[in-house]
Amino acid sequence: MEFFIPGLLLFLVSILITFLVIPRFTPLIVAILSIAFLSYGVYDHYKMFASEYRLSTWQESLKIYAPAIMIITILLYIVYAILAFFTSGSVPVPLAPNIVQPNESSVTNQITKSLNKVANVFTGNNNTNRNAKNGSLLNQVTNTLNNTMNTVTNSLGITNNARRNNNNKPSRSFVETF
Repeated sequence: MEFFIPGLLLFLVSILITFLVIPRFTPLIVAILSIAFLSYGVYDHYKMFASEYRLSTWQESLKIYAPAIMIITILLYIVYAILAFFTSGSVPVPLAPNIVQPNESSVTNQITKSLNKVANVFTGNNNTNRNAKNGSLLNQVTNTLNNTMNTVTNSLGITNNARRNNNNKPSRSFVETF
């Protein structure tokens, strides 16, 4: 009876600590306490059975197989990890997104067409402008740019009346100012 009551009391206290105190700890505290108790247990066990650890000889013959056992164990863990991640036997490859190209009626294409017109003025009329006045090339470029501006403003929905009523004064609209 002398050993039963203190053992039962210790068992009940450990149950109370296990169910009431430890669940309130964070995982970091539980890990630190686990390492501390395991270290104490190994130290106490070695201290208690030190002579048996010194006189034990059955492990001597296994020292030669230790590297092979470690390599096989590591390979088994790697194979298990691969099978755990990829159970179907194939590696999942994500699909590339579909690239949608803009349609031909976009504003970008209007600007590209206008720039091509300006380039054609420089390249196509280069021979004819050598003999003419210097101002004719500038006039053609100015006319082409005005036509381009009209095309862009018409595609954006700005009327000519809105531009004419402004009398070239600064306005709050970026397109009208431009």
